Amino acid sequence: MEVFMRNISFNVTQKDLTNELSTILHGPRYSPYSSTPLNFHVNLYKDKKGHHQHSGCGTLTLPSQQIGQQFLDEYANATNFSFMIGGRRVHFAMSRHMARPEIVQSIARRPYIDPAALEEKNRIERVFQEEKVSIRALQFGWECRDSIFSIEWEHSPQSCHLSFNDERRELRIKIPRQSDTTLAIVIRFSNLKTKSVHTSYSGDPVILLTLETPPAFESEPLADDKPRIRLSSLPLLEHARLSPYVSLALRFVCKSSRDLQTFLQLCKEAKIHHINDTEYLSEQRGLFAPHVAKKLERWLRSLNWCIAFQIESLLRGLSVDMTEMLSLMPYIAALTTSKGKRHAAAVLAHFGQEALKLWYDSEEPETILECFLRAQRDLEAHPPSFSLRSIDPSLFEAYHVEVTPTTMRLSGPHFERSNRIIRRYHPDHHESFLRVSFVDEGRLHYRFDRDVDGRDFVKTRAGPILLQGLHIAGRKFDFLAYSQSALKEHAVWFVKPFRDPDHGYVDARSIIQSIGSFDNLSFDKTLMFCPARYGARISQAFTATDVSVTIQPEEVLHIEDLNVETATGNYCFTDGAGTISRELAMEVSKKLRSIRRRGRDRRGYSRALQIRFQGSKGMLSVDHTLGGRAICLRPSMIKFEDTSREIEIAQAFDKPGSYFLNRPLIMLLENLGVKYEVFKYFQDQAVHEAEQSARSLERAARLLETYGLGASFRLTSVMLSLAKLNVADELDNNFYRQMMGSAIHHVLRLLKNHARIPIPDAWTLVGVADVHKFLQEGEIFACVKPIGGPTMYLEGPVIISRSPTIHPGDVQVVHAIGEPPKNSCFAQEPLFNTVVFSVLGSRPMPSCLGGGDLDGDVYNLIPLNSVPHFGGLKTHKPAVYAPAQKKLLDRRSTMKDVAEFVVDYINSDVVGIIAINWLIIADQSEKGIFDEKCMSLSNLHSDAVDYPKSGNPVAVDKIPKPLFSEKPDWNAPETVDLDSARYYQSQRAIGRLFRDITLPANLNPGRRPRRQQSNRRMVDEISNALDTNLSLTDDEGELVQVVQDRINKYIDTSQQFPAETVEQVKGLFHTYISGLTSICTTYSLSYHRPLTEEEAVVGTIVQKTSQPRLRTDMIAKLREHTDILVRGVREELAGGNDENPEEYLQRAWLAWKLSIVERSSFGGESFGWVSLGAVFDAIKEIEDIRLEEMRSRFY
Repeated sequence: MEVFMRNISFNVTQKDLTNELSTILHGPRYSPYSSTPLNFHVNLYKDKKGHHQHSGCGTLTLPSQQIGQQFLDEYANATNFSFMIGGRRVHFAMSRHMARPEIVQSIARRPYIDPAALEEKNRIERVFQEEKVSIRALQFGWECRDSIFSIEWEHSPQSCHLSFNDERRELRIKIPRQSDTTLAIVIRFSNLKTKSVHTSYSGDPVILLTLETPPAFESEPLADDKPRIRLSSLPLLEHARLSPYVSLALRFVCKSSRDLQTFLQLCKEAKIHHINDTEYLSEQRGLFAPHVAKKLERWLRSLNWCIAFQIESLLRGLSVDMTEMLSLMPYIAALTTSKGKRHAAAVLAHFGQEALKLWYDSEEPETILECFLRAQRDLEAHPPSFSLRSIDPSLFEAYHVEVTPTTMRLSGPHFERSNRIIRRYHPDHHESFLRVSFVDEGRLHYRFDRDVDGRDFVKTRAGPILLQGLHIAGRKFDFLAYSQSALKEHAVWFVKPFRDPDHGYVDARSIIQSIGSFDNLSFDKTLMFCPARYGARISQAFTATDVSVTIQPEEVLHIEDLNVETATGNYCFTDGAGTISRELAMEVSKKLRSIRRRGRDRRGYSRALQIRFQGSKGMLSVDHTLGGRAICLRPSMIKFEDTSREIEIAQAFDKPGSYFLNRPLIMLLENLGVKYEVFKYFQDQAVHEAEQSARSLERAARLLETYGLGASFRLTSVMLSLAKLNVADELDNNFYRQMMGSAIHHVLRLLKNHARIPIPDAWTLVGVADVHKFLQEGEIFACVKPIGGPTMYLEGPVIISRSPTIHPGDVQVVHAIGEPPKNSCFAQEPLFNTVVFSVLGSRPMPSCLGGGDLDGDVYNLIPLNSVPHFGGLKTHKPAVYAPAQKKLLDRRSTMKDVAEFVVDYINSDVVGIIAINWLIIADQSEKGIFDEKCMSLSNLHSDAVDYPKSGNPVAVDKIPKPLFSEKPDWNAPETVDLDSARYYQSQRAIGRLFRDITLPANLNPGRRPRRQQSNRRMVDEISNALDTNLSLTDDEGELVQVVQDRINKYIDTSQQFPAETVEQVKGLFHTYISGLTSICTTYSLSYHRPLTEEEAVVGTIVQKTSQPRLRTDMIAKLREHTDILVRGVREELAGGNDENPEEYLQRAWLAWKLSIVERSSFGGESFGWVSLGAVFDAIKEIEDIRLEEMRSRFY
């Protein structure tokens, strides 16, 4: 609707009028009309006489007739409201003209943008378009340890300039070519590490940039209708060979000093700060010259693979240059001869960590040779005191390679859970397997602008490696396979041929042939014609599992699935759901405990197990009617044929999961009738608990347990044990404060950026089938039994869902039957910590929840009797998705076809794009989740989820785009500042929740791995410290005294402990420090900035990133590897089954005492938490034994 305005002061501008009107139209009277700030358009008529900037009249266009009528009712009549601006009251009336359709359409589709912000945005864009920095020479180089910039590659183009792009937040250096293309070096603003603008000693105006990760290289066609091409290097002389090593330091020689001033001005406009004028001297040292590279290549070919891998890792990780590496040749040769290849490789791995510290350590300089010799001495003085694999045979040492656009980065070996294939071969051959990831620079998943031909780049970069092999240090590795979880991370397995004493010559081909039979299967006749499906079936053998027990063929029973045919489709009520006898389930749990806990007794067993067995996969739930040792498999579980007899455990569900909301689920629930105030209540509760957690050990322990923080270090258990000793005040030291600061920051960040809000008394449980047909349609049974907690039966209406939620019908309400009747199947076997679904009715409930099944899917349950806040929910009919069409070949698939599918998958992995577009459109549209585009996206999401098994991708051009380019504020990357020209304030619940939390501005940096000081305590000094009283502050002394008094009830802490025990504890400490340093270096988001000790202990990464999914993946790996390390330390302290717990307590006490001696060094504080946990564990074992002995006297 168009409203006519008159009597506008000539001094009032269009911007002034718009700003003043926004105070009305964005007020509470108009907020019901729009979920975003109401948009409108102001136009002031031109003064035809030219005396003023406008004629004093104009129009106000509003998005609807209803809004316009309300505005006229309020302001056209002076008795209601008056609108004053510039000293005049503006008069409003209905316009005699119809509103222009294009204006109405624009303001209806787009959010309101503050005129000042838009004007500033346009001004900056004009500046960036008009101003350029002319460059005379491009130089890529290496920052030497003596602060010299070594020019390793140089190009002097005839015409070259540097420009800024505010929209993409990047600077581009363009190099025109004689052909019809222009080369470009693209650097994101967030990728800039240091910036120096200076005039060199020779008078050259210089811009020197150091980067966090290599820049992107592109080829830009002159024709606007053609996409840009991503390149691995510039197609200029020698750049392809050198770019993997010299792309983090760029030096641009400008044409004049005026260019430096232009660059500084552009940086100011782009809000790029901390630019220095430090001069860096430059030379051409030839650190990576062709003759140097050839000599290095010959040397690497002659070395054992494990040594060559570590040298390549050093070079590719940019810890050393090629000449430095070659200078160590005689020392590495001598070390290998005297100590063997494994020891030499371990020294090089340790040297890599120490060499990396030299770049950011401010201590007295150390030469690379001195660093190497020190690393050698360190390892010889403190060899690894235990092997993690001897503690947990399910672990193996994995070698990792990350293939990025410009280079490869090597890391490892790292201990990881093994799989069926790895366990088949002798540990000596595990080094022949590589886990290869295809990632963008900075470990990010590939993301391409729509005007970049990303598909062609991935084919060019990843295709040849997957199809022709990966060459490292003169060895060739061939593509082998992948697991389904690894494929989502764009990671696959490679292998180089080796000869095994039991299996002979082994290569990729023979391994695939040994997995099982995939051809001519009666239950899947087209399997071999679908590369994606073939790869998915092979992937079962590469799932990370623990071996449990071996069973005989007669103990494997085959039973039928429970199927039903309806008008809407054919459904399987037992899809992926088998059963296991109680006796065998107990045997499996006992076996798993013996692996994890050195045979120490733990009562109870898992009622639900996710397994891999032969060619089958799925869940086994305990069936109390099965006797002896038995498992029952259904046709829906069997994917291919194999004859192995080991039951492999992918996951044992022995405890319930907590319930957390998330943004998609909140969007769904809000649109289904749940009020914003409900989410706000629980978020406020979570924020309060986080902020109060530092006030007591009990509150801190509860926070950590709720969010799964500190689990690797058993922090919750240790804190509760300390709380019982009343030592909270004594723990208020710097490390504890920073550790809890990191934990609170992690929690608040989850709440703000993901709306991950915990709901007390709600649960996440794995789904199983009611094989006894006790439950009626729409009923569930759920018995929750937390470890050490009471047994609870869910009863009454329960809101149930399964992540991800993207369709209005993905949330349903079911009826939980509560405590089961006596003598019923659930009274006989309550199937703790599972949700049991009925197998009766026309459609399985799991299939209604985002197409779920029972092969390991977990379900989210809110019991409304316990949590009535969500009672306003109105359910919607569940989605019905047609089975995904398989992409079939006209011939049988080969592994080459599977490799080509992997390339296609990296290009077509659009699940994340679909999910975020759905959420944005639901935010932007007045229809919310019921918008046609959202409904279309829910269907596409189903196809995209099935893509890894169907091979049919979702075309990017079929994915509906957001309604307008401006994004909701909650969608802004955490690495950028919000501005109203790009982002609008979302009025949906997730937007309001987002703005309600402010993250702490800065955290204390914490303790990072540092180069060992020359005056560090020597071995004998530490020994003396362990034998004498500790030098402590008063508070620390009180803490030690309280703990020591507790320990003295069981052992004499003043006694002289055996020398071998002291040596064992010292060795354990150094092994721990080395492992923790490696973990903090490997799982940082920044290659050159390790994690802090506090981050490692809590299990978080504080650093911001534009891709939170990457940080989530890295945090998961960080937690996995710290858990392995800490478990190894505690098992070593515990000793073998033949040792008594008093000996365990002795070692634990000495370890804690040592941690106090070393508390100022990296790892000392966290080692204290590990050993303190061992102290309490040993005391509990002693008390349990004494209690058992006391009972035996009376009974």
